[in-house]
Amino acid sequence: MALPDTYLTLLDILAGAFERYQAATGHSPVLVGGGAVAVQTQGAFMSGDLDLYAPSDAALETALLHTGFVKEERRGRLSGGFYHPEFPEYGVEAISGQLFDGRADRTRLIRVLFQADNGIVIPSFEDMIADRLGQYAASSQRDHGRLAQAQLLFRLADDLDLVYLKARIADEGGDFDLLAGKEGTD
Repeated sequence: MALPDTYLTLLDILAGAFERYQAATGHSPVLVGGGAVAVQTQGAFMSGDLDLYAPSDAALETALLHTGFVKEERRGRLSGGFYHPEFPEYGVEAISGQLFDGRADRTRLIRVLFQADNGIVIPSFEDMIADRLGQYAASSQRDHGRLAQAQLLFRLADDLDLVYLKARIADEGGDFDLLAGKEGTD
């Protein structure tokens, strides 16, 4: 599977916003959630919602507006987010709080480069696997999509730090054994 060209172009534009934010604050935003899964799985799981962790909402808003994004004011959409007029099918939204509630090791972040050294930052495979398993465990209806995402991320990742991964999964309330495809009993 491959990421759609429109998604790749939007990510390249978003990379410009990441660079602007980093120049203003000294650190980069982080693409998390389904957007990060889409990148890590090369489009096997797609998301039209690009969630960004960025401690400074004001700096993020400035960076997004400067790179062509506009505030979300369309009818039927969540207010507070942004979208790019050339790619209205995708939305960008800032998440609040700390990156993975402060549990993630920021030294493990991955920088994905695009043209001219522009890049976006995404979490490590370990952090995303733990996040997806934690969301699966926390959902009352057992969101099997989150479990499938965690399992695919586990299969795709090279050189996983299993000690860190197991600790992060425990932090998130997930079950490491589910990565082998055993769902157990709910």
